[in-house]
Amino acid sequence: MKKMTYAEAMNRLEEIVGKVQDGRIDIDELAGLLKEAQELVNFCREKLYKVDEEIKALSEGTEM
Repeated sequence: MKKMTYAEAMNRLEEIVGKVQDGRIDIDELAGLLKEAQELVNFCREKLYKVDEEIKALSEGTEM
């Protein structure tokens, strides 16, 4: 996956969900999009975890 921001990843996830909900994809494209979506979800989850840890460290007065 190319380097992207959290916002870019979320936007792409929204695009994928929209395509699936609207039925705008064929079965051949579905597997690839689902794999991409899973990678994006993992990326976003990791970003959120890191930010959460940074916030906890800052609120405790320690540095990462």
